[in-house]
Amino acid sequence: QYVIRVQRRDELRAYLGAQGVGTEVYYPLPLHAQHCFAYLGHSPDAFPHAQRAAAEVLALPIYPELALEQLEYVVRQIAEFVHA
Repeated sequence: QYVIRVQRRDELRAYLGAQGVGTEVYYPLPLHAQHCFAYLGHSPDAFPHAQRAAAEVLALPIYPELALEQLEYVVRQIAEFVHA
């Protein structure tokens, strides 16, 4: 995984998807907010850094067969989004 943090994660994800770049959000909820840990009794705002990270992380494509041109395309698309 190659994961970045971006404040406008969902907007960037939609933009990249429209440009043909697949992304993923692997951990949409921090651990303390997951149902399996509810018995610990933590409030949703108990860990604000974890909560913010979960809302900002986005996994970009990375794999051995990814060509340099494809990598450069992904970088260009992110730069265009950021500078728009």
